[in-house]
Amino acid sequence: MVRVGIIGLGFGAAVHLPAFQALPDVRVVAVAARRLEKAKEVADRVGIETAGTVEDVLRAPLDAVSIALPPALTADAAERALERGLAVLAEKPLAESADRAEALARAARGRTTAVAFQFAELDCFRTLKRALEADSTAGLASVHVTWRSLSYAHRTRTWNWKTDATRHGGVMNLLGSHVLYLLEWLLGPITELAAECSNTETRAFAPPGAPAAEDTAAISGVTAAGARIRVELSNSAVDRHGQRWVFAFDREQLVVEGRAGEALGPLSLARERGGGREVLAAARPHVEADSRLEPFRRLAERFVAAAQRDAACTPDFAAGARVQRLIEACRASALSAGAAQPVSP
Repeated sequence: MVRVGIIGLGFGAAVHLPAFQALPDVRVVAVAARRLEKAKEVADRVGIETAGTVEDVLRAPLDAVSIALPPALTADAAERALERGLAVLAEKPLAESADRAEALARAARGRTTAVAFQFAELDCFRTLKRALEADSTAGLASVHVTWRSLSYAHRTRTWNWKTDATRHGGVMNLLGSHVLYLLEWLLGPITELAAECSNTETRAFAPPGAPAAEDTAAISGVTAAGARIRVELSNSAVDRHGQRWVFAFDREQLVVEGRAGEALGPLSLARERGGGREVLAAARPHVEADSRLEPFRRLAERFVAAAQRDAACTPDFAAGARVQRLIEACRASALSAGAAQPVSP
């Protein structure tokens, strides 16, 4: 039996907790929240023994922790969990900076860690990876990704860490992190990045003097294999929500897309060639009410299996640190009028 503690009960209560509870041979034994009453309410509702602070959870008899905290708090909790000898799964961003994330990855070498880049668990992206490997990415000319959504904070004009630049919010951390991870997972290293960002929509409801995080980003880049990348992101879009990924070869293209009006899926994959269209992975309705549960549960299952063997899991803390280095290259470019930034492999 793997004993798990959940730290953070926003996304943690909505996704981490039910995902781990659904796994065989896993028992969630402790939960922590910023507000003690929240931790106790969740614990009482689902029958968990320990509820309290991060320290309370880390004192409980555990084998692993799953962390769903804002970036400024994640690294501290992860460090303490590693010091206790626990396996650690953490939300992204892993830390408040790439340097801190890389230090955390170094401290975690030889340990079971994971970062919640759960989109790679979706059937369409798994099938896409196999298709790209079969077609050989050496023949890939370009990739164009569009991801437009309307976040809860923007829909309700609610100020929180996700809209606050000083608390490491913004569309680059929230959506760009997933895109950059997926691009390197699918295509190999990115060697150059440039970006332009805007926070116009977020500034419209920011408190006086508060630094608004970016809500749109236009990213361009190049892979080590020479493919050109273009990414358009928004978490403040009031229309045309959804994802579309186009991988263009000389005579065909592979296309991932969500149904109109759905920001996060279901997603399909098709091969388009010579005017014809072959569906490689059909969009299927979500089994659960929350579309994030199934992909996160797949990642959690792999993490638990690795923790039982004291083995490596992917994506690990090194992958999380790599993505933060890519994000920092994009932000450096945005601060330099879109000047391209080299990225070491």
